[in-house]
Amino acid sequence: MRAPDSRQQILTALDAWLARKSRLPIVRVLEGKKPVNDHPAYFMEVPRLIVVLEGKGTFLTIENDNEVLLDVAPGQVLFLAPYTWICPVPRVAYRSLGVIFRSDSTRLTIHARGAPAADGTIPSQYVAQWRTLETLGAKGEHLLRLLREPPAARLGGKTFTLLMEILVAEVAALTESAPEHGRPSQTVLWQSVCDYLSEHWSDPQLSRKETARFFNRHPNHFSRFFHEHTKQNFRTYVNAIRLERSLHFLRDLRYNVTDVAGLCGFTDLQYFIRCFRQRFGFTPGEYRKRQED
Repeated sequence: MRAPDSRQQILTALDAWLARKSRLPIVRVLEGKKPVNDHPAYFMEVPRLIVVLEGKGTFLTIENDNEVLLDVAPGQVLFLAPYTWICPVPRVAYRSLGVIFRSDSTRLTIHARGAPAADGTIPSQYVAQWRTLETLGAKGEHLLRLLREPPAARLGGKTFTLLMEILVAEVAALTESAPEHGRPSQTVLWQSVCDYLSEHWSDPQLSRKETARFFNRHPNHFSRFFHEHTKQNFRTYVNAIRLERSLHFLRDLRYNVTDVAGLCGFTDLQYFIRCFRQRFGFTPGEYRKRQED
């Protein structure tokens, strides 16, 4: 049976990477804290890959309290460890393949970003996206763990080149063989919206209107669609995601409460504290003290 278009596009990109005769060094982000700049940064609790397919991707992060600007060339892979931030700051248009490794699913996308427009915005769209409820299992977990460790003494950077080649081959095999899940189109759209929010929840500019525009839906139609699936409005749902994520940062004493509010997309500290108390029954400061006791 012929694979759907998105799946085939992604598989073709994976096979093309595996067929490359030369391998560029793997770029690893193992600490990656949120940079302070005008562009949104993205945080995930799970490991992920970004493979630049065309153009050059430029990314900003913070390592050892210093800003690090990463230029990723075509064919090069950026590996992001769990709990890291990355901020795309493209100087030219580029296209990339993304792989997100969750404990219950694997998601692959081809993402096109344009060069910054005159108003500072960065045009962005998914060219293809595909998701399976299958994972790479224990082998994949082992490979991802090895990518976070120091290189082998005798191989140096080649360690990660070899590990990445095995990992991408496993992802390609999964993409080719994983069974299709018969789902109605509305379910597919909802899963895509969930994936989008899981990547953009920390962006203070995230809004119902912009999300509706990304999915080519009228804001009013999108609101009805969103409420059908969550029984909540957009802001309440996104705030719930942000508040859950804030618990992770509150346990890290390097961040004060104001920092945590900003990291989680809240531009008003008092509003963050009020929402936190309403959801959990105590303030962020009280939560932190409970963790210390």
